[in-house]
Amino acid sequence: MSSEIRGSGFRYIIDVSYGINQDGFIAIGTESIVYKGLKVSETGKLEFSCVLKFKPRKVITAGKEVDRLKMFREEELSILDELQECRSVVRIFDVIEDLGDFRLPCNKIDGGIITSQKYFCVVEEYIDGWSLEEYCRSEYWKLRKFEDIGNNLKKVVEFHEFNPDEKNNIRATYYKNYDNILKYQNEIILFMRNLCEILEFMTEKKKILHLDLKPENIMVTKYGKEIVLIDFGRSKRITDQEPFALSNLVDADYSNNETIDRLYQYGTLGYSAPESYAPAGDGSEFPFKGDFEKGKMFIESDIFAFGTTFWECLNIFDLVTRNSEFSADSHDFYRNHFLNDSAYCSRDLSVTSIHYHKKIEDIIKKCTKERDGDFTDPRNRKYYHSYSELKKDINEAAESVPTIVRTENIKVRSAFGMVGKSLAVFSTFLIVLLIFRISGFRIASEKWTELTENYQSTQFSKLDIIANDLMKTVPDNKMEETYFNISGFTYSSDGDIDEQEAAMLVSLISKTGSQKITVQAVDEIIQYANTRKFKEISSEIVKLDVQENSDGYVLARAIYNTEVKKTDYQEAFNVLRKYSGDKRFGNAAVKIKNILDNDDTVKLLSETNSMTKDEIRQIFKDAGSFK
Repeated sequence: MSSEIRGSGFRYIIDVSYGINQDGFIAIGTESIVYKGLKVSETGKLEFSCVLKFKPRKVITAGKEVDRLKMFREEELSILDELQECRSVVRIFDVIEDLGDFRLPCNKIDGGIITSQKYFCVVEEYIDGWSLEEYCRSEYWKLRKFEDIGNNLKKVVEFHEFNPDEKNNIRATYYKNYDNILKYQNEIILFMRNLCEILEFMTEKKKILHLDLKPENIMVTKYGKEIVLIDFGRSKRITDQEPFALSNLVDADYSNNETIDRLYQYGTLGYSAPESYAPAGDGSEFPFKGDFEKGKMFIESDIFAFGTTFWECLNIFDLVTRNSEFSADSHDFYRNHFLNDSAYCSRDLSVTSIHYHKKIEDIIKKCTKERDGDFTDPRNRKYYHSYSELKKDINEAAESVPTIVRTENIKVRSAFGMVGKSLAVFSTFLIVLLIFRISGFRIASEKWTELTENYQSTQFSKLDIIANDLMKTVPDNKMEETYFNISGFTYSSDGDIDEQEAAMLVSLISKTGSQKITVQAVDEIIQYANTRKFKEISSEIVKLDVQENSDGYVLARAIYNTEVKKTDYQEAFNVLRKYSGDKRFGNAAVKIKNILDNDDTVKLLSETNSMTKDEIRQIFKDAGSFK
């Protein structure tokens, strides 16, 4: 018997320092048992942490035995390989088909032991963080904890097992702290944005459906809170000609509990779209209405699961604290209470806190809308048909103020006439806006600090979002300081800036409305501009309304006019001569020189300035020497 697995040049062992019982166990999924492992070189040097995912060689599907290893090689592995260029998809390091004499006791499976005869192993990247479900329930709202029970063992304690004081303290952090709820909702919206971008890449570029989206299959990294998508065991390829995938489920008996070889749905109950469910059999009744083909799944099916996932995240506090069944087993909760059209589809946020975001509710309701016969028709605007349109609505919601539901103040109504009431309402509105702006700036500042401490260039889209949130909520007396903090970090992270970073800075400048900030900021952008991106960066700068003298704007306009508009060569030549000796703008001057330094333009400038071509070229040469 062996406690290690031999892979391709490495050995893999269970990390027994991990887990509440220090046995390395992470989770058990639909078709795999997952442990934290350690990848060790042949010399014994530890390389890094990894995930060891043990999958059964054979499974029963539709009453038939299926070679799961063969299916993995031919389908799941090729899909994972296709998606490896996306950093937000879990990395796969090795596939070990023969475990040798490896044996791992596991009381969570039939037989109680993992062996080579029954299992193969997929080695994946270890994500240091939480599943989205764990993050929302345990990390953020503290609705689950772990208690020592002796002998280095711990047990999971759910909210309904907490003592009364603990419950009251946790409820107070939710119902009496609007800032905390707002911060949480902002994080969920950011996760929605990020997942939308991942799924847009998967589906619209790579033509792959995930088909098992749920909070457990979305990881949140501990540092930076990046989203990473995992578990592609249900994923399917689609084409432009056939934009759908077919399930292989046999008819389900909805009057009895589902079994492993006779599931109700393709994916996971509670999250899968109605079309993912098997036809009803044995005289049972199909749980959903609507004239749609059962077992035929589209991009709209993943979008439905997207909506159910974030519906659960936004409702997680009330779902756990108000329902012990959900707290103990969400699967049973969904099966017992949600397996019907009225509850399963068009989900709203009515069970959540009195504070919630109305626009996000509208998005979730549209994602999870009950099915009709043409729900996949792009002309049917009752549904989302692409992640680009879904992302657009999420971005608009992120920029709006969350709806705050309040009861009417009868005393105010009685004390004042219509004018007084109107003034009271208007004053209340202004106060709410002020509170939102102050709390919004504090939240954005916390996000900025967290992101910049471990920033990588691949996180630019998040940097852009948070920077804009800062500038939208910053108090007027901190406007200048905040902008230059953002721009200073942007310049220092790479040493220069590309067109995306320039576009972000230009957007932030426009939000200040200050000509003083604009002049200094534009000068800095030109100084730090990537020399290969002057054309694109100048195109961004000329969008600004610069009313005062700005050296950077003059140079950007000269570059834009000559390279984009193909005009104003004489003006650009004058700009070149003025700035060629200024070391701050040497790169920009060289860029103008390179644009003008061709036979036709030299001839034109020679005639216009009554100079010889050699004199013109000498000016160009001198400009280059100041770089």
